[in-house]
Amino acid sequence: MRIKLLSICFLMLLLTGKCFSQENLSVYELPKPANWHTEKFALPPSFATTLPFSGTEDIRFSPEWSKKHTDGYWTYCFLWRIKDAVSFTKVNMEQYLHDYYTGLIKVNLKEAKMDTALAIPVKVQLHNSRKSKTDLQAFEGRVEMLDYMTQDPIKLNFRIHIKKHKPGSNDSAVLFEVSPQPYEHKVWVELDGFDKSIK
Repeated sequence: MRIKLLSICFLMLLLTGKCFSQENLSVYELPKPANWHTEKFALPPSFATTLPFSGTEDIRFSPEWSKKHTDGYWTYCFLWRIKDAVSFTKVNMEQYLHDYYTGLIKVNLKEAKMDTALAIPVKVQLHNSRKSKTDLQAFEGRVEMLDYMTQDPIKLNFRIHIKKHKPGSNDSAVLFEVSPQPYEHKVWVELDGFDKSIK
């Protein structure tokens, strides 16, 4: 009887481990480089409730993210993990980024007790770009907006990767690489490294 119970427990452990393994394989994970700051919150965020999907956003901020006049200023990447399959086009992605950054700027101005009327209209322009091995689609482009940290206009360059679905999962994942630096700048080597290392 004892042997039978042990066999059942062992089988349950094997099945549980298999489930955990499958669950881990079904979710894309961002690496965590040393000195890069992390943040995570639910989608849609409170500042952009018009985003028509739910999930989580996982962020990696450059060590120089908030340091004006440095190479890493406003340089970061973030991953949207979205429940269920979502279809992305250039048009709807431009709208999502417009709503996202419009809300982000306003909430940060409010937290700084500044007039939200300072915010200039957010402009987004994207175009199709070369896909990596794990991409369904890819875009590059630019977001023009108010830098809420300095209250000056800023232009952020983007690389956007809509990832292929993981085996056994119908969830969507989108990786955003962001920096005001031109694509030839060395910061993009590190940003592109997130796409190469994502699992």
